[in-house]
Amino acid sequence: MNSAWLCSPILFRYRLLSFTILGLSLFSANSYTSEVYVWKDTQGNLHFSDFPEHKDAKRIELPDAPPPPQVLNESDVDWTSSSLTDKGSSALPLSVSIRSPQHDATIRSNAGVIDVIAELTPNLRTDQQLRLLLDGSPVMPPQSNPKWRLNNIDRGTHTLTLQILQSGKVIASSDTITVHLHRASVQ
Repeated sequence: MNSAWLCSPILFRYRLLSFTILGLSLFSANSYTSEVYVWKDTQGNLHFSDFPEHKDAKRIELPDAPPPPQVLNESDVDWTSSSLTDKGSSALPLSVSIRSPQHDATIRSNAGVIDVIAELTPNLRTDQQLRLLLDGSPVMPPQSNPKWRLNNIDRGTHTLTLQILQSGKVIASSDTITVHLHRASVQ
């Protein structure tokens, strides 16, 4: 092995950087257990420091920091557990409805615009999406936003239905509503 390579400036810098990082990490870990001092100056201002810089400085006993909250992954929760599905539990049943437009509403829009707003209980989870059906067919790809703007819809009577999808499967549906779109026609 070439010994000149072992003593190269790059290797030296790498080793120096490694020891510096190690030393700083040990120093910073020790600083978490530092003491805190407080004192009041002649103007009544409180000062805090990790060194007793003033003759009247008093050491403060700090309580141990609480452990960080435990975070559960979605995979850690048994969604089929009876505790989640019991009628007496606080878990809300999944429901979706169309808040706007109302059933049997007449919409006047020469551009053929229908704005749809969903109402969800509870909110969607990250693995769930909404799909809007117009006359029984999907209008656009599933989304997590509960609002749609349908453009250039033909005049006449239409049905609207919302579905909640999870892994591509329908897990909840709204009641189907009927709306009547009126567009002015040139005669």
